[in-house]
Amino acid sequence: MARLGMFGGFVFDPEVFSDYMSELPTWNNAIIASGILREDATIMGLIGANGNVATLPFYKPINVNDHLPYNNDGLTDNVPQEIEGSKQTCMLIQRMMAWKAQDFTVELTLANPLQHVANSNNNYYQQVWERELMNTTNAVVRLPEMEDHITHIASLSGTITDANMIDEKTMIRAQQKALGDMTNRFGLAFMHSYIFASYQALGLVNYNKYTITNAVEREIELPTINGIIPIVTDRYTVDKTGPVPEYKTTLVGQGAFLTTRKTNYENPYYTDYDPETRAGIEKLYTKEGRVLHPNGFSLAVDNIAKESPTFEELGDTSNWALRFDPKNIRIGQIISNG
Repeated sequence: MARLGMFGGFVFDPEVFSDYMSELPTWNNAIIASGILREDATIMGLIGANGNVATLPFYKPINVNDHLPYNNDGLTDNVPQEIEGSKQTCMLIQRMMAWKAQDFTVELTLANPLQHVANSNNNYYQQVWERELMNTTNAVVRLPEMEDHITHIASLSGTITDANMIDEKTMIRAQQKALGDMTNRFGLAFMHSYIFASYQALGLVNYNKYTITNAVEREIELPTINGIIPIVTDRYTVDKTGPVPEYKTTLVGQGAFLTTRKTNYENPYYTDYDPETRAGIEKLYTKEGRVLHPNGFSLAVDNIAKESPTFEELGDTSNWALRFDPKNIRIGQIISNG
């Protein structure tokens, strides 16, 4: 257990700080409502107290095309077929950050750094995990087997025409291309504000009411586009490195990602004090771990150099392998110029 200490002139209790952090929402309501993150606490049990990798077994679907029924004619044997299974491998992603407050500043301003760090730290890690989520999504969707899950209408020449822009059919066609007759499996779309504005201009944005159950059940109003809830963010949704901007709209569905928090850190929040530098600096060290695994894929953990995958390793398509039938993968993308 981390020691009690001072931070910013206040007594620091790591357990109280941890409880305060856990009470704040890590994901916004729209993502919770969509259900794309399936919380699975059993994953930490598979990882174990000292591990960082879990193998998740699953049964393959039983399809009539794979197992044609026998004719019940009194002569044909009803030979049992083996139930087939497979597995996917996930890895714990661990990140850390430290903060500091100078005694001199606190004494002059009567600031409350601990409160500020608690608020900022939660938001900071929310951004961290959102960044990891989008990075991993971009990696797995580029696998050759996922070709139909990308609708690429952006200009390759730099000259933009109407064909390179989204219209009232784009999202519908993209869903059908990715999942065929299972298009209703998508529920959420991460999109740039420019793309959202384009859908608004097309008159395709509606507002529906959803019930969110937390400590208190409450009703919220969310925009929808053809039944899809848009999450509007200018982060990770546009590439301006080419001659013309490419906007990336990412479609995801319920259970697209498996997630759980690392709960067995000995000292997730720890304070230290440096009395020498600048007449005293109080420091707060933080670390968080999460499994944030795209459901239906397997991470090549032997390719991961250290005990936690880096951002670059998770973004490398060659480190991923498809395990589900592509029609059961609830991830897709639309790449357009507007």
